[in-house]
Amino acid sequence: MIKIFFRVFGFVLLLSCQNNSKPAQTDPAEKYGAGRKIVIQKPIKSEKNKTEDNEVYSPASVDVLPKYPDGITKFHVFLKKNYVIPQEVIKDESLAGGVFATIKIEKDGTLSEIKILRDFGYGSGKELERVLRLSPNWIPAMKAGKPVRCLYSIPYYVQ
Repeated sequence: MIKIFFRVFGFVLLLSCQNNSKPAQTDPAEKYGAGRKIVIQKPIKSEKNKTEDNEVYSPASVDVLPKYPDGITKFHVFLKKNYVIPQEVIKDESLAGGVFATIKIEKDGTLSEIKILRDFGYGSGKELERVLRLSPNWIPAMKAGKPVRCLYSIPYYVQ
């Protein structure tokens, strides 16, 4: 009972110590002087374009999705050919499972920021990351006729 009392008392004390007052708004003429001219600058257009150039788009927001050069079927063949199944999985087939990764496909088609979201252990995630680094350049995503960076999800199932 005493613990509950101190918790309630502490909570009330915490709420009463908060500063709920809003800062007083001052007139810019008073703050900087009545004779001064205040100029509000807009961002330069080139700075705005720099931030837009580095934006990473989701597959739903691009006009044309990124593609493996010979198609997604050939990409799966590439993965199957280069992925080395861990020995533990070969010995015990019940260990097989899925490895899920995300990659960013850059404007020039290179893969970057490979992140393994989930794997089934035994080095399965590291192996998929290694194979993805071997992948040739992709055809980048397009938005408004220009190549853009795009996030792409890759599921890979080991059987």
